[in-house]
Amino acid sequence: MFEYRNIVEPFLSNAQADPDRIAAVYEDTELTYRELDELSMRIACVFRDHGIRPGDRVAYLLPNRIELISVYLAIERMGAVAVPLNFRLIPREIAFLTESVGAHMLVFDKRFLDRVRETRPLLDAGVELISVGTSTEFSQRLYDLEIEKEGSCVPLYLGGGLSRIQFTGGSTGVPKGACRTHAADLVEMHAVFASNGMADMPHPVALIQCPLEHHGGHSWFMSSLCVGATVVICGKFDPQSIFDQIDRYGVTHMILLPPTTYLRLVREGHPARHRTDTLRIVQSAAGGMTPEIVRAVFDAFPNADINYGWGQSESGVGTSLRMTREMLAADDPRVASVGTPMETLEVRIVDDDGADVAPGEAGEAWVRTPAAMTGYWGHDELTAQVFTDGWLHTGDIMQQDARGYLYLRSRKRDIIKSGGENVFINEVQTAILRNPDIADCVVFGTSDPVMGEAVAAVVQPVAGKTLTKEDVQETCKRYIASYKKPRYVVFTDDLGRDDAGKVRTKDVIAYFDSKKKSLAGE
Repeated sequence: MFEYRNIVEPFLSNAQADPDRIAAVYEDTELTYRELDELSMRIACVFRDHGIRPGDRVAYLLPNRIELISVYLAIERMGAVAVPLNFRLIPREIAFLTESVGAHMLVFDKRFLDRVRETRPLLDAGVELISVGTSTEFSQRLYDLEIEKEGSCVPLYLGGGLSRIQFTGGSTGVPKGACRTHAADLVEMHAVFASNGMADMPHPVALIQCPLEHHGGHSWFMSSLCVGATVVICGKFDPQSIFDQIDRYGVTHMILLPPTTYLRLVREGHPARHRTDTLRIVQSAAGGMTPEIVRAVFDAFPNADINYGWGQSESGVGTSLRMTREMLAADDPRVASVGTPMETLEVRIVDDDGADVAPGEAGEAWVRTPAAMTGYWGHDELTAQVFTDGWLHTGDIMQQDARGYLYLRSRKRDIIKSGGENVFINEVQTAILRNPDIADCVVFGTSDPVMGEAVAAVVQPVAGKTLTKEDVQETCKRYIASYKKPRYVVFTDDLGRDDAGKVRTKDVIAYFDSKKKSLAGE
């Protein structure tokens, strides 16, 4: 991997070595490595003919489909910079992000036509619009353009530099574009397939049901193509469809986010009716992994281990934990961890002054790796704030035990100071999710006349289950100190997680606030 200079080179090597192997699947569409290579080349020719040059930014607003992968490969092979956009953004956000990086082109899917039509007046006149699936009064159809380019050739760009601007942090403030280079992404991909064992199999098949434009989804589809795997793309969370794909393609690796999604998969998908013994790795992150979730996964997938971890768009690589049945049976405390650092990652746990803390003490995790971003696009001051002598400040509070295993406690800004005590949000969420009648929850701080700030929780019960505030509090008291339990509890039928496992926390808090006055104890 490290001899390459462009992130698409490993994919191109696999297209040469095994051209007829299936590279990507979406619903009933299958493309071989040769076909995906040829398609991405034709798209690169379109971009070149429309003035895109190395270093130019190309934004795309595309759902989970093969087109997203082919557009990304086209951008990278010609040396342009990919700017994936969350397809749930509203027009104002699309325009802001596209303009903030000075994008030369926006590629969008036909299903987002109405939003792009509203976005267009907010864009600089120089931004070219290319549509996938339809032509419009203001955009040409990509398929009509690329089909004419068969046989054309765009030289593979080997100049290094930026490969991708990955936006992060949009749910908590103005999104920041993490600048990622070809070299950093190559390091990341190697670490990913080393940690999940995909490189150890002759013909891995990876099913991805999380947004491909997010860092996690991108990391998995690209690392899969780097090792010659088949990528099975799921457009939305559909338990029956997921199990059908496992049956049809003999899926060996699967990623769903967050961990609670696996409970829904097992409860709604009827795994006993399907062939699940091909699964070797079940991957997750972005939330609390409880013994109940681990047990449900092991019961549904008899030959699978769970690969769980932590990571960021900024750091590229993160931590990884391979959970086994033996660990669960032994009630191994490592099941509650996010594992140990992946390849190339160094970790320090520091106090507010940047001094290392003792093992077992909580502090902010600082990391160093060649897979890290170079900085935030257009935010030199913010970049300087998050780096100290090459160490990236993650903003995450962790503890590290004597064996080097890391335990995620909270985001640095997600500490609730209740009655003078620090309460880590992640710790409370994990405790609440130990209750088998709870499907999901969000924990946060709220004002309180007695405590100053108190722990609050919005809880989504399992369908058909009825819970009380006392049920939630009693669950917490079994796993964490009583003072950490939520003082306020509100229930909802649906927290509204998106396909990436993200909750719009401000919407959940607004819902809580509308109910708070009626709660006992206010």
